[in-house]
Amino acid sequence: MNKIKQLFHAITLIVAIGAFTSCEKTFDAPPGAGEVNIVANTSIEALKTYHTIPGVYDLINEDVIISGIVVANDQSGNIYKQLFIQDSTGAMQILVDAYSLYASYPVGRRIFVKCKGLTLTDSYSNMVLGYKAIIDGLPSIEGIPGAMVSNHLIGGTLNNPVEPITVTVADLGTTMNNKYINALVKLEGYEFSSADTAKTYGDTSSYKSTVNRNINKGCGSNVNIVVRNSGYASFAGVKIPKGNGSIAAIYTIYRSSPTSNTTTKQMLLRSENDVRFDSVRCGGNPNPNPNPGGRITIAALRALYTGTNIKLTNSASIAGVVTSDAASKNISTGSLILQDGSGAAVTIFIGGTLTYNIGDSLVFDITNDSLTNFRGSLQVKKVFGSTPPPVIATGRVVTPLVKTIAEINASIGLPLQSPQNFECSLVRVISGTATGNATYSGNNTLTDASGNIILYTATAATFAAQALPAGARTWTGHPKNYNGTTKEFLIRNPGDVQ
Repeated sequence: MNKIKQLFHAITLIVAIGAFTSCEKTFDAPPGAGEVNIVANTSIEALKTYHTIPGVYDLINEDVIISGIVVANDQSGNIYKQLFIQDSTGAMQILVDAYSLYASYPVGRRIFVKCKGLTLTDSYSNMVLGYKAIIDGLPSIEGIPGAMVSNHLIGGTLNNPVEPITVTVADLGTTMNNKYINALVKLEGYEFSSADTAKTYGDTSSYKSTVNRNINKGCGSNVNIVVRNSGYASFAGVKIPKGNGSIAAIYTIYRSSPTSNTTTKQMLLRSENDVRFDSVRCGGNPNPNPNPGGRITIAALRALYTGTNIKLTNSASIAGVVTSDAASKNISTGSLILQDGSGAAVTIFIGGTLTYNIGDSLVFDITNDSLTNFRGSLQVKKVFGSTPPPVIATGRVVTPLVKTIAEINASIGLPLQSPQNFECSLVRVISGTATGNATYSGNNTLTDASGNIILYTATAATFAAQALPAGARTWTGHPKNYNGTTKEFLIRNPGDVQ
C-alpha cells in the first residue's frame, strides 16, 4: 500500500511540474509548426469590407477568422513590428508590438488571425489590423500587445510557396481597397533614377533616417515609384544597383491625411536580394559589364561563366542564405551552397571545417576569387587562406522550387550559365519514391510520375546508414549534374524527407 501511495504521489508531482512549466510561456518561443485545429471563416477581401470610411476605427466584435501566408516580416529591419500576410483575395498588414517576429512567423508560414477584439482602419490609406489606443487624447492604431499575441495569431504550416505577383504600375491603385496594397508584388523593366545610383539604399549616418529612392522605366520616364528604406535595414549600406530589371516588394501608399488627394506609391523591400537590376539600363549603359563590380545577384554571377574558368578581377560581392547542411556531411568538406532572392544558387569552396547552419545569411567578397566548373557544378573558389565571413542573420527561410524530376533533369542538362539551369538551388519533389539499397548510402533511384534521377548520399554523411524510407514522400534537396554526365539529387539530412 505504501508503494502505491508513493507511486501516486510521484505521478501527482510530475503532473504538477508539467502543469507549472507549461504556463511559463514567452512570446519569443515560436509556436509549433504544422496543421492546427482552426479554420478561417472569411477572406482578407471580405474582412476589408468591415472598414469603409477613411479615418474611422472599426472594432471587430464578431468571431471573424482569416488565414494567410506570411510574405514579409521584420527580418531585415526594413519592416518594424509588422507582418504582411496574403491569401488568394488580397493582403493585410498586421501590427504587432513585439520584436523578432520573423523567428515565430517566417516568410512562408501560414497564420490564422482571430480578429475579434482587433481594430481595422487605414493608416495613410493602407489597411491595417491592430489595437485601438488613445494617445494624447486622440485615437490611434497600435500593435497587438506582446502578451495578447497568442490570443490572436495562430501559427500553422511552414515553407508554403511565396511568389510575388507581377503587376504593372497601372494595377497599383491608390485607394485603400486596392487589392495590391500590402501585397508582395513585382515590377519588371525598372531602374533606379540616375540621381540615386551613386547612393546606398539607406541612411548610414548616425541619424539612420528613413529615405526614399526612386525607380522608373528610364529613358526620361517621369513616373516615379518610391522605394522607402530604413536606416536600420541590414542592407542600408549596400550600394544601389545601376542596371535595369525586376523588383519585388510590399506595395504601400502614403496619403498625408484620410481626405488628401495627393498620394505616393511606395515599395517596402524585404531584402536587397529582391532587387534584380542586372540588365542594361534603358537607352543603353555599359553597366553591368562582363565582370561587374559592387553587389551582384547570384544569377548575374552565374551569367559571367561562358564555359571557361574565370578570375573575378573587379571588386564585387554576393549575398544570400546558406541552404546546405555542413553538419550532416552530405556536401564536400569546406563547401557550402548559397542562394539569394534571384532564386539562383552557387557552391562556394572556402576550405577547412565550416560551421554555418541552414538559414544563415552571409555576404561574400568575391574579389579575385575564381568562378569554375567543379565536377559539373558552378563554384566560387575563394582565394586560399580566406577568412569565412561572419553571419549577418540567422533563421532565414528559402522556399524550395517545386519541380518534377523531368523538369529537374531538363534544367540541369543546360549550360551552367543558363538562367533556366537551377542546379544547386533548393528544390522540392512531390510524391517521389526511393528504391535501391537498404540504406541511404551511395546511389539509389528517386522516381515520380515524370521520371527518375539518382538519389546520392555520401558514405561520410551522418545519415548514410539510416534505412531508406519506403513509399511516396516529399523530398527536398539540391540537384546536380555530376561531371556533366550523371544527374543527381542530394538531400541535406533526413528532415528533407516528409
